[in-house]
Amino acid sequence: MSKQYTSSEPSEEQHKTRERIIAAASKVLAEKGYDATTLREISREAQAGPGLVHYYFGGKDALLVEVLQAAGQQFHQRMEHLIQQVPADQSLETFLTQLSERVGQEAEVYRLRYESFSLGLHNPVIAPAVRERLAQRREEIGSVMAKVMENTERTEGIKGPSVDPKILAALLLSLFDGLALQKILDPTFDLDASYQLLERMLRCLFSGHE
Repeated sequence: MSKQYTSSEPSEEQHKTRERIIAAASKVLAEKGYDATTLREISREAQAGPGLVHYYFGGKDALLVEVLQAAGQQFHQRMEHLIQQVPADQSLETFLTQLSERVGQEAEVYRLRYESFSLGLHNPVIAPAVRERLAQRREEIGSVMAKVMENTERTEGIKGPSVDPKILAALLLSLFDGLALQKILDPTFDLDASYQLLERMLRCLFSGHE
């Protein structure tokens, strides 16, 4: 993960520098992939010295995790805001639609996620960061699904079965990543049909139907 900073550089300036490096890394990594990307290219894109990239992040592995975390948090914030804005009975459909559309709109994010999984399996340095990011994704999905379940119960007037949002989030995370992988590797894969079936399955679960 990123380092703790002891520089005399003002904290606001530190934040801006880190955000600029993360944005540059996201662009370069998306264009060239993890293996072909160098820290020098990232520093050039960020208009920051290579030493600053090392100072703030330590290396490419940690920077990859930071890029994924930033993208995930931005998407989660959009989802939470959207769920609050749409009618309660449309919250599940809206959430799943956004996830499905994200595969096409941000395919590079998914590609980088898969690269991080591979690194996490073989690199003991990056493994804890990947594990932490997975836990954060489960928490993010769980918080949204808890709201969706609350909306479903309120609008339909039916108290469904007790479902642990954290367990549900773990299952959904596997589905989301697996479906995205199939679509990215096989453009003919019917992602929409898969998400439509998933929506029906979740509605049955929330309503208490077997």
